[in-house]
Amino acid sequence: MMFPTVNYASAHNNLNSDDQTIGNYEVQVATDPEIPEANHPFKLSFRVLNHQSASDIWNSFNTQISEVSGFRMGVRIYYNDQLVGTIPVQSFSKGEWSTEYTFHETGNHVVDVDLYDVGPNGKTLTFTYNITVLNVFGNIFPYIISSGGIAFIVIVVWAWITRKKVKPKH
Repeated sequence: MMFPTVNYASAHNNLNSDDQTIGNYEVQVATDPEIPEANHPFKLSFRVLNHQSASDIWNSFNTQISEVSGFRMGVRIYYNDQLVGTIPVQSFSKGEWSTEYTFHETGNHVVDVDLYDVGPNGKTLTFTYNITVLNVFGNIFPYIISSGGIAFIVIVVWAWITRKKVKPKH
């Protein structure tokens, strides 16, 4: 007798995709490509959601989540506890925004996203994310290219020398 099995599937969260909720606001951050490479531009995307809480216990399961219609945001980027970059405070007329950015060091960067005028009494809410930056080939890439070039030269020289040693039969 065969029994049906239950399969569980879950979406793969990107390495540098994250979301954080403070109060009624959620900020989602993602990078494209998934793992940015040092000294190469990448797309840094933000999405701001508003969680409208229910007014009473009977209505608590009716929570609404939607993109905000506009927001003011600024970004501070740290590497080894040193401020290495900022994105100035700007106003956006919809709930999503993307920009091109370039990290210059490999390793973990801390990104503080400041969402203005949304906290209690109009205060700023700060959302903190970690973004990992890698050097995909590292220091080995120049060695691979150099060894390939040297191997090509050796093969050409070997072919030239062996060609001169072989005399045509007449």
